[in-house]
Amino acid sequence: MIYEFKIAMAHGDNGFLSDFEDRLRWIRDKGYHFYSNIESDRESDTDHISLVLKGDKADNLFRPEDIVHIFKHQMSEVLAEHIIRNWQSKLLWKEINKTCRALNTTDKDIVFSKANNFLKKCNDNESLNMLINFGRKNRMAHKLFEHINNNDNLVIEGFINFCIKEYNREIRFAVELAREELRNEKEYNDFVNLLRYFVDTQVPKLFEINLMMYDSGLFYLWDGEGVEIEENYLNYYFDDMFMDEISLDDVLISILITIAPRRIVLHNAREIPASESVEMIKKVFKEKISTCDGCERCMKVMAEKGLHK
Repeated sequence: MIYEFKIAMAHGDNGFLSDFEDRLRWIRDKGYHFYSNIESDRESDTDHISLVLKGDKADNLFRPEDIVHIFKHQMSEVLAEHIIRNWQSKLLWKEINKTCRALNTTDKDIVFSKANNFLKKCNDNESLNMLINFGRKNRMAHKLFEHINNNDNLVIEGFINFCIKEYNREIRFAVELAREELRNEKEYNDFVNLLRYFVDTQVPKLFEINLMMYDSGLFYLWDGEGVEIEENYLNYYFDDMFMDEISLDDVLISILITIAPRRIVLHNAREIPASESVEMIKKVFKEKISTCDGCERCMKVMAEKGLHK
């Protein structure tokens, strides 16, 4: 029995052969022989690889056609891994250069990094990521096996361009998602810089603001003299809050920007819940922020508000 399959791929892109040979140890143990031959076409920068399986060993469990079937299956598995490992970056860059022409080099690098990371880790759950990537490889291996089973040759680049449409859709979606995320980050940073400029150029209505936040989203504000101040400003946003058109986080940021203090003290800082509003405040006010981990004043406020733990 002699089975031969030919593969055409870009010159020097034949690193999958060593992985393939490792997969064939079981077949060799059955008395079959495998060898490969590479012919390079310098004009087209293409390697033509012949994969040959040879042997006639009788076996009560596996017929020669069974061995060929296993050989094809192993070939499709290794080629699927090879395409994902070696071609994913090429395909991402191809899509980026096609759809992100207006971006500069730095932004294209960011889009590539985000898209590549999304394909590898599209979920916070690592086990789910492994399952998604495993499924992606299996779908590609299945397509490869169908092709190998019905043909005696394979052009890798043609197969990638025309036969794995689902994978190419994932590539396009990853780039689109990365580009949108970059755009949102830029818009967010522009907005933060605008707020910083506004705060820096305004005459402060109060020099110091003390801020205490709670897990519930509520907050408590007082000035440098210990006078509670939020009631003077909350009334302005009351109607919008009542109609659910503005959140407490938005109200807090609006109040701080309106007052434009030169100093903000975050009280009970270790207990402040991580939130978009806290990150926004830190980015807008930066060096104007100091922290208090538990002074007499904030302990008193917690007692008055019944928030002792």
